[in-house]
Amino acid sequence: MNGVQMGALKRMFGEDVKVFEDHRVWNSAETIVRRIREGGYNDCIVVAPYSVLARLCDLGLRPLYSEAETVTDPKLCDWRVKDRMYRFLGFKRVKRMVLELEDLGTDAQRQNTD
Repeated sequence: MNGVQMGALKRMFGEDVKVFEDHRVWNSAETIVRRIREGGYNDCIVVAPYSVLARLCDLGLRPLYSEAETVTDPKLCDWRVKDRMYRFLGFKRVKRMVLELEDLGTDAQRQNTD
């Protein structure tokens, strides 16, 4: 959670919005859903791999997604991860995750001679 995101959260949920961060290790999407439901939270922002976000959606959770872009100008940077600089753009809601695959034909498939 970066402080610059609070402006958007206050506009979305009101000036009295409270943010709780959970840094505990999780081992599955089910664990995340359980913690959120047991905590009685109104919403959540989940930073996780796309496969976990997809499973969260399968379990009925629709987390907020913090959209950011990479920038090269340090004046525009809100946070850094390793050597990359990011600027917060806004929140969106994850409704579903879709993976669309294209068949590449028999040359791309396992053969008996492989």
